[in-house]
Amino acid sequence: MLSESLYKPHLGSNHPKNMAFLAVCILLVLHVASVQPKPPKNVLFIAVDDLRPELGVYGYSHIHSPNIDELASKSMVFERAYCQVGVCSPSRASLLTGRRPDTNHVWKIANDEYLRMYTNATTIPQYFKDNGYISIGMGKIFHPGPPSGNDDVAYSWSPEGLPYYHPYDILDQKNASWHSYEGFNDNQLEDGKIADRALSVLEALKNNQTKGDNRPFFLAVGFHRPHLPFNAPSRYFDLYPPADQITLPENSDAPEGMPDIAWTTWGEMKGYADIHNIFANHTECSTDADESISGKQCRIPDSIARELRRAYYSCISYTDAQIGKVVKQLEAQGFANDTVIVIWGDHGWQLGEHNEWCKHTNFEDVVHVPFLLHVPGITDKGMRTKALVELIDIFPSLTELVGIETPPLCPEGKQNVLACVEGSSFVPLLHTPDQEWKKAAFSQYPRPTGGLPHIPGHPPFNRSEYESVMGYTMRVENYRFTEWYGFDHNTAQPNWNDIWGTELYNHTHNVIFFNDDNVNLALKTEMTIVVEDLRKTLQAGWRAAMPE
Repeated sequence: MLSESLYKPHLGSNHPKNMAFLAVCILLVLHVASVQPKPPKNVLFIAVDDLRPELGVYGYSHIHSPNIDELASKSMVFERAYCQVGVCSPSRASLLTGRRPDTNHVWKIANDEYLRMYTNATTIPQYFKDNGYISIGMGKIFHPGPPSGNDDVAYSWSPEGLPYYHPYDILDQKNASWHSYEGFNDNQLEDGKIADRALSVLEALKNNQTKGDNRPFFLAVGFHRPHLPFNAPSRYFDLYPPADQITLPENSDAPEGMPDIAWTTWGEMKGYADIHNIFANHTECSTDADESISGKQCRIPDSIARELRRAYYSCISYTDAQIGKVVKQLEAQGFANDTVIVIWGDHGWQLGEHNEWCKHTNFEDVVHVPFLLHVPGITDKGMRTKALVELIDIFPSLTELVGIETPPLCPEGKQNVLACVEGSSFVPLLHTPDQEWKKAAFSQYPRPTGGLPHIPGHPPFNRSEYESVMGYTMRVENYRFTEWYGFDHNTAQPNWNDIWGTELYNHTHNVIFFNDDNVNLALKTEMTIVVEDLRKTLQAGWRAAMPE
């Protein structure tokens, strides 16, 4: 016998009961559709090598950066963002794993400091790939070669994006620190080639979507300039006045009271033949503390310094043009409303401030970085925040923004966690940019790497160890505090009692970028209490400084 509940007499389709039932079904379908989770957003992840925040969006009208500035007008601009190490490979390893340098054991550019040699980390592109994204990279995202396991190709990228794309630039030689290429097209140099590749990939991703491949994408595009050598097509040099009209830094002397351990001899710059030749007969400029820091013969001549600064600015404009091409293609392919865009510099750069060049220090000019974030529907009218943020915060923030699971905070003392982070999601700042946030942003740099071979008053460095001293630096609301400690690179542990130098720089006033950290206050008796308090905060570490 059939169940009474199933056996019903047939009613006509226009019967009131059927019409009511149909209306209820339509409402249910509409409700279910409205509560279905939105597909994750795409990510356009743009890295720029050696770019300091000397851009129009940061108030520098002499820099021609119209494309970055236009994107910034509809982005969150982080005014106080900081890298974790002032050199390429360890900075990128930290950002891309979401883990601090002392966790990764990556502090310098070295074949034996690959991020997977010590930790069982998951990288940002790998995490997105594992969460259903097509993950494609090109150019300088990781530091190329053995220090990154050759762009981490075994783990981070989808098969569709391999082999990993690096254009070969036959013009990137060591004979000159800069060159203006007359009549060159953008894509005759490597960053133009990288931009062209990004355009092709975006077009291919759109074609794949029309064929039914609905995976969101994580597209990482890494530009090399303004890294040395400062090479660009001549039309970008033409955007700037002649070299003799380029201004020099106001603070061209080393900081007053700076400990010798803080100094870099800027060997990277001296590796180019034109600069090397200036100092060929002055080996003391790389070996003797007093001469290197204060000797007149150890300065780059003003005329050459002006040329270098102009060339650096020209490279910013060259890369800005490439970024503009990629963003316009993103829009042309219809991805703009569904793509989070992030632009970051891996660290800052010194252009003669403090008589310093390149990076390899803990000064504000080196660890302060440009950082922009565009989130469709949230940042479209433009936003700014002075909150202290760190590049290590990008990993948890991006995952939260696109709607995939955010990795948890890494447990202390454990290296074998596949996916965890040591940064904080800054997504709350998108809703309340001026809220209380991190108490401090942390960076560090090892010695003798990049520094003097001997520090007067201290025992010789162990030359088999390039991280026998570690400088830990911390940016807080009103100060930059740095202290240099004896360091065991095997255990990644500082000896808090073995102090090689202390620095305290005043940031209580409206400091002008690139004219700060000029007077070390650490040894002034009236600053003793400030130094003691900041030392406690520094040694307590990043976990104690996280947002509440």
